[in-house]
Amino acid sequence: MATMVDEWAKGDPEALAREMNDSLKDSPEVAKVLLVDRNARWAEWVKTRLGTPGTVFVAVGAGHLAGKDSVQAQLAKLGVKAERVKY
Repeated sequence: MATMVDEWAKGDPEALAREMNDSLKDSPEVAKVLLVDRNARWAEWVKTRLGTPGTVFVAVGAGHLAGKDSVQAQLAKLGVKAERVKY
């Protein structure tokens, strides 16, 4: 867990993705359901919600924010720019 927290804090989402999601490579159908499909749905929802006035807080687990199928990658496919905010 400490490694994953360090990777996220350092802004290294690819290392985080490897750490969290490598075990899913043995079950691509599970990865599709748990990550890829969910991320695509969230991205669609976010894009739609951006067209509505008001402020919304969206929280997802770190595994959904790293890797080639991340929520940010899905948003990019929809033409929505997302960027990491340093803290």
